Amino acid sequence: MLDKILIPLDGAKLGEAALDQGRELALAFGSELHLLGVCGGPEEKYCGLMRGYLDKKAEDVRRDFLGKDLSLKVVVLSGEAAGQVIDYARRERMDLLVIVSHGHSGIMPWTMGGTANKIIHEAPVPVLLLRAAAAKKRRPGSIFAKLLLPLDGSAAGETALPYVLEIAAKLKSKVTLLSVIESGQRVHTIGGLDFIRFPEQQVQKMRQDLSAYLDGAVKKFRDRGVEARAELTTGHAAEEIIKRAKAAGARLVAMSSHGKSGLREWVFGSVSNKVLHAGKAHLLLVKPTPNPEPSRTR
Repeated sequence: MLDKILIPLDGAKLGEAALDQGRELALAFGSELHLLGVCGGPEEKYCGLMRGYLDKKAEDVRRDFLGKDLSLKVVVLSGEAAGQVIDYARRERMDLLVIVSHGHSGIMPWTMGGTANKIIHEAPVPVLLLRAAAAKKRRPGSIFAKLLLPLDGSAAGETALPYVLEIAAKLKSKVTLLSVIESGQRVHTIGGLDFIRFPEQQVQKMRQDLSAYLDGAVKKFRDRGVEARAELTTGHAAEEIIKRAKAAGARLVAMSSHGKSGLREWVFGSVSNKVLHAGKAHLLLVKPTPNPEPSRTR
């Protein structure tokens, strides 16, 4: 599943946090690692420095893999950073892209803030986004030790599930599967945006359906020997995801870029967008296929 992992680096120390997580996954999955640097425009004179920097990082990674098989590729490209990263991921058929939300003061004068944002929205592959603030702290232990997987009951919303299942099985993670029942929906009316509450009978039916759905999802994990539990709550989905991640001690939230709305492009639904901008946990974001099959977890 994670045969090829891409780690873009700009020379900044903070951005190197992506190497830690990339190494851990590569060790677990036997992945091929690609370290990518981009030199753009008038800064192409720095490409030599970038190559030297990446070669040094590659040697550090090889040292960690001493005695173990490792396939590692170092690439330096010229052009606009985000575009080159996205094109490379597509061209080389990467299975995962690992980036840090911000990177400053590196060899190249681009920040991972704007670059990461574009990559997240346009990359054709799953993205593991490491929060810069959390990466600075360098907390001991794996970010994969406790995972939160929000599910909305739709096939599109399940897109991250296979990734979490495989990661948890290999890294012995503890997984919390969360579903949130919205008590109503916001609709546009003549007077503006109103919140319309669902009838209590409808809410109860949703609760029953989601409860059965979560039981089926949890069974998938337990059948693989993964410690998993379900949580079902009522409220605003994004707020509950952020709150429950903190309560569960989950340093990583894995979710689909969108769920029931079935958007046709790599455009975030409102829930994942709010978690992206307001959450503190690292994120694994997976793009659904254009026409996902109906959920089989039910």
